[in-house]
Amino acid sequence: MNMTVRASYVRWSEPVYLRIGYGMPETIRSPKEALNHLLFRWPTIRGEKYQSAANLCSAANGNPFLCEQARKIFVEACVEADVLD
Repeated sequence: MNMTVRASYVRWSEPVYLRIGYGMPETIRSPKEALNHLLFRWPTIRGEKYQSAANLCSAANGNPFLCEQARKIFVEACVEADVLD
């Protein structure tokens, strides 16, 4: 039996809740959503964890086995940027 996993449907076991600036709280459920936020919505000042999170979230889009590692580093980047809700 062959098992096919579509990377675009990879989701984290638990979502990450964040708030950027004065915006509404947001729920991030996957490496793809996290990467989108990192690239297009993240605060201008970026810490050490930012690039690691972007790289790992990008890699997790093509490799579901990296999914939970990507979540962990994304949470660390959120803490560093003070956007964790």
